[in-house]
Amino acid sequence: MYKIIADNNLINTCNLSDWLFEYKNSIMPLRVKLSDYYDGLNQIVKQNAVQGRPNYSINVNMAKYITDVATGYTFGKPVSYSVLDDSSKNLLNSVLEINKANYTDELDYHLGGDMSVFGIAYQLVYADSKAKFPVKYKRLDPIKTFFVSDNTIEENSICAVYFHDYKENKQAKTKVYVWDENYIYLFKGNNYSLELYSKTPHYMGQIPVIQSLNNDDAYGDYRMILDLLDSLNLMISNNTDDLQSISNAILAVTGGKLGEEEIKQINQYKVANLPIGANMEWVIKNSNVEGVLGQIKHLLNFIFQISMVPDLSDDAFAGNLSGVAMQFKMWGIDQLWMSKIRKYKTCLHKRLKLAFRILGISEEEADKLQINFYRNLPENMAQDYEIAKNLSNVLSLKTILKNLSIVEDADAEYKAIKEEKKNLSIKGQDKEENGEEVVAEN
Repeated sequence: MYKIIADNNLINTCNLSDWLFEYKNSIMPLRVKLSDYYDGLNQIVKQNAVQGRPNYSINVNMAKYITDVATGYTFGKPVSYSVLDDSSKNLLNSVLEINKANYTDELDYHLGGDMSVFGIAYQLVYADSKAKFPVKYKRLDPIKTFFVSDNTIEENSICAVYFHDYKENKQAKTKVYVWDENYIYLFKGNNYSLELYSKTPHYMGQIPVIQSLNNDDAYGDYRMILDLLDSLNLMISNNTDDLQSISNAILAVTGGKLGEEEIKQINQYKVANLPIGANMEWVIKNSNVEGVLGQIKHLLNFIFQISMVPDLSDDAFAGNLSGVAMQFKMWGIDQLWMSKIRKYKTCLHKRLKLAFRILGISEEEADKLQINFYRNLPENMAQDYEIAKNLSNVLSLKTILKNLSIVEDADAEYKAIKEEKKNLSIKGQDKEENGEEVVAEN
């Protein structure tokens, strides 16, 4: 559940209070919990820890690892935009100008992180007449943002809600912004007791808040493995307790008795002069190290398998595998990549249409743009060479360029190649006219 399903579509203080109450009690706790896992603040619960014995709580932050790897793989290389023909070049320049003004590379990466942690991300598109550039994009905190939909089979969105709790004169206050298709509402109050403060048209023609789902279920990348993460932390913490217990082992003496002076002598000289028949030994807890390491390995394998994020410490990533074998190792995260970009590409189209509306450009113009995502993989020059050599007689030059890791903008590179060939052709013609020998250049 990632949104509120409302029986009443009216935006008023009564309904808004109900929506806030439902969100804070049914959706928000899970989002806070997922955020805590990413920050390494999740609690490690131990059963019946003996007082006075070692009691470590070691958090192996695999949640952060999963999110950082999945987000870096998908959004580490910035999204690029292109057009099919030169007649739309001005349109492309407008998009690049918008993106530059809003630092969209950083914004997209941050939103991708929200999708990975919470399963959903929110961004606001609005007009700012006071700014140098009128179109503004703003990330909204998923813990403080939610959508409200009607109870029909289509579940049409009624509004987007963003709330902010603060203190004023030591009193708890709440400020709530609500966007529907036509207006932005501002409510203020104390907890769930709210009053409408203002109602202003935004002229966007639709809800200007865009929600980006990580997948069809709006699940984050580690939501399904929280129990495994807890088990891993508990196993490592308990194992550390056992190792510390060995360091604090008790020295037991049988068949004799040691006084304080004898104990001091033993600690100082590490030699014990025991009576005949006496014996000394350490009393420690038996620890099955191999069993513990095996269990930790199994837990890690399950974590990587279910989250579909690769183990980058695997020897396979040292470059010893063939290209096909490496692709198989990356198959899982490639499925994540496809799911994420399919959802996010739709949101980028919505974002562009809202931006075009602010700039007075027809929203249909957004359909002329191609949005390109790139897997953030280590550059492989040898593999690029093989691709270019083997496919040169099968695919077009532009298609080959789009599949080379060192090429960031295939369209720009394609035009540069055409221009270079044109210049070389002109140069060759000039040499022929002057009676000079023409040498072919590769």
